[in-house]
Amino acid sequence: LVQALEDGMAWAKFVEWITAQGGDQAVIDNPDLLPQAPLIETVAAPRSGFITAIDAAEVGKTGVMLGGGRTKKGDPIDYGVGIVHHAKVGDELAEGDPLLTIHANNEESFTAAKERLLAAITWADAPITPPPHIRKIIG
Repeated sequence: LVQALEDGMAWAKFVEWITAQGGDQAVIDNPDLLPQAPLIETVAAPRSGFITAIDAAEVGKTGVMLGGGRTKKGDPIDYGVGIVHHAKVGDELAEGDPLLTIHANNEESFTAAKERLLAAITWADAPITPPPHIRKIIG
């Protein structure tokens, strides 16, 4: 992996993927060409403590609600909206620390997304051992 990154093979494959999907290679050198939501706001941790769980299904549904996915075939996708997580399961945060950033089209969708995402996070006062990223290798 390190060699592929150092010798440029990974970069070449990345460019190949963009081209194969009909993407504009210019965004590689100029990310400002990518669509951006008109409202980008960071949500602070509502309390101090440790994140013990994040409901991934709810996070995904919230992304769809923002417009970043389809509820049915043919629905348009807004590539400017989305969710950026600044903390993961097992992290300790103080109240007010950056928790996530929401990219939304308007205040109404931002507020709805914020409520759903905050409800999707479980907190505890004591540290936990985060689950492993890979639980089992099959084959």
